[in-house]
Amino acid sequence: MKSKTKLLLTFLALLLSQQFFAQAKSVTGTIIDEGGVPLAGVTIIEKGTKNGTQSDFDGNYEIKVNDGAVLVFSFIGMLPQEVVVSSSKINITMKEDVTELESVVVTALGIKRKPDEITTASQVVKTDELNQAKATNAAVGLVGKVSGLQINTINNGVNPSTRIQLRGFRSITGNNEALIVINGVISTSGAFSELNPEIIESINVIKGSNGAALYGSQGSNGVIIVTTKKGNKEQNKFNIALNSSVTFEEVSMLPKLQNRFGQGYQGAQDFTENTSWGAELDGSLQPTGLEQTLMPYSFIKDNYKPFFNTGTTMLNSIAVSSGDENGYVNLSIGNQETSGIIPTDSFKKNNFYFGAGKSNDKWSLNANVRYTTSHQNTAGGVEGSVYNSLTQVPVNVPVEAFSNPDNATHWTYWELNPYWRLKNERIDSKGQTIEGVGEIGYKINKNIDATYRASFRTTSFNGYEFFNGYEAQVVYWDTPSDYVSSYEVNNSNSRRIYSDFLLNFNYMLTNDVSFKANIGNNITNIESNRSSIKGNRLVVPGLYNITNITGNTIPEDFKSQQRGYAFFANVDLGYKDYLFLNLTARNDWTSVLNKNNNSFFYPSAGVSFIPTKAFDNFGGDILTYAKVSASIVKVGNAIIDPYDINDRFLSGDTAGFPYSVINSFVQDPSLTDFNLKPEDNISKEINLNLEFYRRRITFDVSYYTSKNTDQILQTSPSFASGANEATINVGETTSTGLELDLGLTPIKNDNLTWDIRFGYSAPKTTVDKVTEISVQAAVGDYLGTAGIAAIAGEQFPMIVGTGYQRDENGNVIIDASSGDPLKANNVKLGKTTPDYILGLSSSLTYKNFKLSGVFDYRTGHVFYAGIKDGLIQNGTDISTAQGGRQPFIFPNSVVETSPGVYTQNNSVTTSGGQDYYTGIYREIDENFVLDATAFKCREIALSYTFSKDLLSRIGISSFSVGINARNVFMILPKENRNYTDPEFSFTTGNNVGLSTGNQAPPTRTYGINFNLTF
Repeated sequence: MKSKTKLLLTFLALLLSQQFFAQAKSVTGTIIDEGGVPLAGVTIIEKGTKNGTQSDFDGNYEIKVNDGAVLVFSFIGMLPQEVVVSSSKINITMKEDVTELESVVVTALGIKRKPDEITTASQVVKTDELNQAKATNAAVGLVGKVSGLQINTINNGVNPSTRIQLRGFRSITGNNEALIVINGVISTSGAFSELNPEIIESINVIKGSNGAALYGSQGSNGVIIVTTKKGNKEQNKFNIALNSSVTFEEVSMLPKLQNRFGQGYQGAQDFTENTSWGAELDGSLQPTGLEQTLMPYSFIKDNYKPFFNTGTTMLNSIAVSSGDENGYVNLSIGNQETSGIIPTDSFKKNNFYFGAGKSNDKWSLNANVRYTTSHQNTAGGVEGSVYNSLTQVPVNVPVEAFSNPDNATHWTYWELNPYWRLKNERIDSKGQTIEGVGEIGYKINKNIDATYRASFRTTSFNGYEFFNGYEAQVVYWDTPSDYVSSYEVNNSNSRRIYSDFLLNFNYMLTNDVSFKANIGNNITNIESNRSSIKGNRLVVPGLYNITNITGNTIPEDFKSQQRGYAFFANVDLGYKDYLFLNLTARNDWTSVLNKNNNSFFYPSAGVSFIPTKAFDNFGGDILTYAKVSASIVKVGNAIIDPYDINDRFLSGDTAGFPYSVINSFVQDPSLTDFNLKPEDNISKEINLNLEFYRRRITFDVSYYTSKNTDQILQTSPSFASGANEATINVGETTSTGLELDLGLTPIKNDNLTWDIRFGYSAPKTTVDKVTEISVQAAVGDYLGTAGIAAIAGEQFPMIVGTGYQRDENGNVIIDASSGDPLKANNVKLGKTTPDYILGLSSSLTYKNFKLSGVFDYRTGHVFYAGIKDGLIQNGTDISTAQGGRQPFIFPNSVVETSPGVYTQNNSVTTSGGQDYYTGIYREIDENFVLDATAFKCREIALSYTFSKDLLSRIGISSFSVGINARNVFMILPKENRNYTDPEFSFTTGNNVGLSTGNQAPPTRTYGINFNLTF
């Protein structure tokens, strides 16, 4: 019994002893980063419990735990660490989490923020996605990959031009294109297209007006922030990357033509004609062309397609990089050589890029410089268009039979031979761009640092264009066609200087509240010069020199300079890593407005809340992440050019001067209000971001609205004023939109991953007011009577032009005497922005293979097909042959039987024949406004990446090979008989939706690419 008692007492003593030693004790320590800098705000949690704390301003912490407990240390951008408590003093060195850092987003002015802290809608496109189909420039590579971003190829050719727009229109007559920022510095869309896509690390697209908060009014249309690669961080190792691709380009579609009537005029066959208004095709041998060669009088499908080449583009680049955690160096050289689908057209571009950076505990220095040269040489565009000449080929004429570049042996007397244009009408342009950015940073202490960033960009272009004269033989008419020769030389250059100074603060105000702030100043100076001189009638044919011009020359000389400076502030407050508040303020001063109105202030505020971090087990195992954010921004936008508010004078050459030593000037009849104010925009948006099942499903929603007042419009003043145009503040618009993004990863395992992303965007801009006395204003240049207008109460942009007169039921009213439809002027013919855009991108990876594709669908809008107008004139459009060119009863037409009373037309026929189509039909713009709906396969790419284990044996880091295709196919409405791509437009301005017959046809490309790194 005594032994049992002793044993029990011993057990109780041991239990009490264990309980004593297991009592909580205080553990302290200091947390630093790899550079030895103390880290404030590091979260320390006892694993499996809610017991935790955070490090203070000096990186010190204290927590009470039991021996053997596990402490978890975590910090944004750092690898988490777990330490078993075995002593009362535990110091920690946190290391960067490369994976986590990749999620850091570069925002305005190069400021880096976690996605949680961002209060506006944005989307990041990484280099792999951007370059998967090897686009010739980064703008084309972005197409279809960001909801709300519209990148339209305005015109095809060896150097396609694009229009980059986010969330539709805000300004009626001003610039609506997104701001381009490269490496933290405001740049241009031209610089973006010049940039070698292979050197781009990522592109962050800030969709709303929040970009203006720190970039000024230029960012009011959204910002595309481009960050270039900075080399690798593998110490003492150079990486060499070689990229090479070759793509082939071919015409993807040509207009469908009528196949009943051939070369001729007014129903009779005529071998001199450039039209198909002749007799019906019967297969007989008929004289064709000026040499009257006997050829079958038969339809030839796509008869002018043999004129086009298969274009080629070769892209080659090499990049050398190296670095460690304290510095980097990157050198890249790229070359592009393009031969176009139009014979003899060419474009060459060379890119040189060098970037380097170095940092220590206090200082950091980064710099990069880019040098780009280009040379473009194309046919046509001086007096006419090569493609326009081709569309005048009669349907029975084989174009290749007239490839002799001699107008005397051409197929027609009435139009120049396109083969002749290749040699005798050309535009040659050379350009170079030098761009440099330097940035120096100094860490004042662990909480405050300063950054100064300065850049310069200079561009210069010089070129010439010529048109060799041609006088036709006097054979068919008394007066021969005389094409006058001309020559023009032009030069332009610009210089942009841009600098930012930022003072950056980063504090933990308490263990729960973080504070970040940026206070800065911006200075911008832009200078440009342009000069040209032109003259007609070369004395010596083929000698292209301005001294070889007969008579007076026409000079042009233009110089401009504008300056601006600003002060701004950005404040970010965070609470417990789940609630964030962003406040900004900026005040701009600009030289383009008078001193009473040249200062404008705009603030912004935004908030984001992450409930999945705020509440334990919020969403359970289903909802991984949730974020709600909202923002409001006020923006000022000065969209006028330098000197617009000043009295300006033009050359008085229309009055017969200059004459001898006497010159004259007349006042510019276009005036701008001296007291003009900036346009005012207040934009609001709300966003929801959700992630399910550890990002297997993501869903993002954004809704935005903006009120745009004091729009700057061109109006028609009283004739008594002596001015024919006045620019004043009057217009008002409202913009709204919804954006949805759904991401799915239905399959993800060691061998197979399938990612799908759907995007939906629906931008809408409505004109609330035009002027006090007018409900409509023209925008830009018109194509004849068709053009873009802003109309109160209607969406913008809106095509207006001549249309059919209709009764109250929509029936076309017929002239009872002639049978032809009556026309109405200034008719609303449809808006040119889609109701919505659907996007689909998919990426399927199986072991070392990767297949990706990008598609989109746009509908609910129209476009003006200028090429159809030319085909009607030439008698080759399908509609000109319907009904055998006989008079017909106009469908759904009525006749006015008494004033205001209309009766269905069952007997009165149109005049019919050639004159009806080239007269009445062509005079009605409504006939050429077509449904712009389009489903497009933007790109398809397949690549194979070789095994690293295999490559390492021969000293190669990576090697991949791929095939790709762009603009693979397009599905269009039936009424668009392959006229053209509905995205094409004759300008990059706000005249969206107007295309002409001078633009090259749509094309598709396909190619192969290699990527090698060692």
